[in-house]
Amino acid sequence: MLDILKASEFKIAKREPLLDFQIYADEAEDLRVRVTRISANLADKQWMSDKTAAGAMKMARSRAWYAVDLLALSYSAGIEINQLRDFYPIALDYWEDFAKYDAAFDDSSESEGALVPHFELGGDDFEMVNRMVCLGILLGHPNLLPRLAILLEYRNPRMDGMLERLLAPFVPGRGTPPSECTRHLPYFKTLKIFDAHREARPMMIAQYLEEWYNASRREPYYDSHKRDNSFFGYWAWEAAAITLILDVDDEQYKNSTFYPKNLVEFARSELKDSLLESKEIEESKEIRVKSGDRCPHSGMWETLNQPAHRKFFNKGEVMSGADSAYGYTVWLYKGDV
Repeated sequence: MLDILKASEFKIAKREPLLDFQIYADEAEDLRVRVTRISANLADKQWMSDKTAAGAMKMARSRAWYAVDLLALSYSAGIEINQLRDFYPIALDYWEDFAKYDAAFDDSSESEGALVPHFELGGDDFEMVNRMVCLGILLGHPNLLPRLAILLEYRNPRMDGMLERLLAPFVPGRGTPPSECTRHLPYFKTLKIFDAHREARPMMIAQYLEEWYNASRREPYYDSHKRDNSFFGYWAWEAAAITLILDVDDEQYKNSTFYPKNLVEFARSELKDSLLESKEIEESKEIRVKSGDRCPHSGMWETLNQPAHRKFFNKGEVMSGADSAYGYTVWLYKGDV
């Protein structure tokens, strides 16, 4: 479990200027107690024996939320990043546990046949998911992101354009990212950053950070510093993750109020080889695309169905279909020739 800083440590280490020590200490302790209690209850077969599927699911969901809140709060307070890095896989375990309980609820009579995703990307769940995706990248756990990506796919009617671009270097084969975001402001502005020329990106991210807070007025974290213990810090996590993935020079905006520069510095100094070669990671792994999606790489592609068909597609071209027992064609990238 993550440490709680003493007042003297907090005064020196805190990263979020608006965070009050007593609010931090009380909330961090409360989150730790809640996570520990729920973990003990879920592991106690006798205690769980009379709990409904809905009750178990809600407990597991609360623990997942508490874990990511504790990560964000601890970063804001100044906890060492190596501690945060060590806690991230534990938080992801909690998210996967929630998914299991949620699926069990969906399969029970209690759900009354409702088809609900684990995480509603069009609603307030998005902010939690954004934190988990970005922190997975910034804390040096790109190898864990495929596990998170699977959870996002469960019964979600549509994926998010920004999140898919963040995941793409580490979770290949997800097809062409959507051209829209499930939460419009402030996130849709990031899509242009991915498409921009390298030299234009620093200025674009600087502008994004300047506008980020006011553009976030419909997000659950907006003005949360006025609501006492619901405040975990104001951070444009996605700006940091994009900076890292695209290897953007952040000199122009590294001291911006909402930019978690310590995380970028950590990732660049400790994890540069694994994270800053994201393009190589993407192209070295098996890439699969469904018919109807746009081609992510120009080159030769081969169908998975037998007999296999081979065809050259240009980047951006819609992948055509072929006879398939599955109702659609899955194309496997074979290389440039």
